[in-house]
Amino acid sequence: MKVLSGDKPNFQIPTKPKVKLKAAPPDQRQIAVMPIKALTDRRLSGGCVRVLALICSYCNRAGITWVGQQRLAKDLSTSSRYISNQVVRLRELGYIETLVKGGKHSHTATTRVIYNKSINQLDAIALVNEESRSPDMINKEEKFMAEMLSKGSKQARKTIKLPVKGKALEVIGKAMAPVIVDHNNCEAIVQSVYRSVFFKDKLINDLDLKGFELIAMCQVQDQMLSQDLELWLKARPAAPESIIDFARALMDENCTGA
Repeated sequence: MKVLSGDKPNFQIPTKPKVKLKAAPPDQRQIAVMPIKALTDRRLSGGCVRVLALICSYCNRAGITWVGQQRLAKDLSTSSRYISNQVVRLRELGYIETLVKGGKHSHTATTRVIYNKSINQLDAIALVNEESRSPDMINKEEKFMAEMLSKGSKQARKTIKLPVKGKALEVIGKAMAPVIVDHNNCEAIVQSVYRSVFFKDKLINDLDLKGFELIAMCQVQDQMLSQDLELWLKARPAAPESIIDFARALMDENCTGA
């Protein structure tokens, strides 16, 4: 701001910044993998099949997508109401499910295409890498872990049978504290993640040792290994005896030609 004679202010508006517009990247989608049952299901109209195929074209390998109905309507050159009607029908017939509804911070819902009803959403997520986790799903996972840690702290408090002070507070504090994974070696990662999920130490056996060898062959980053292993363990109905199945799946995923 410059002040001229007579104490009359003279405001100078800064020059308009130059904005360079970048062209949108080309659409890389070329195929759509959809449930084959939909092609012979007479309950589905042609419009339902087209909408389902379009939704599938946006899905990742877990069958999860965050595409919005407005984008679907634009792709099919139709109205959002038409898309909404088809989506309702597909949900009623069990072809898709809504995992997380859209909200303030997420304008689009998290949708999963159901290819196999025998595979639940946790198993589907555990079969793929981090790409299947939206920010909302990450928040849900963290909330789940907080609840598990809270249960663990209550169990620790019940076991030591002391009032909530002194050593009891230390035990509860450790249970509530975030898990710090030691990335020095594969065994340390497995031990830390296993303990964070099942609240007990992993007894290393021969199959685990074989699993460590397979994981080492994949040369996967420690942080990614920790995250993938945590998802895989959470999807198990009970604590697995070894991580050999996880290691084999990791090899199939990361070691092409192995």
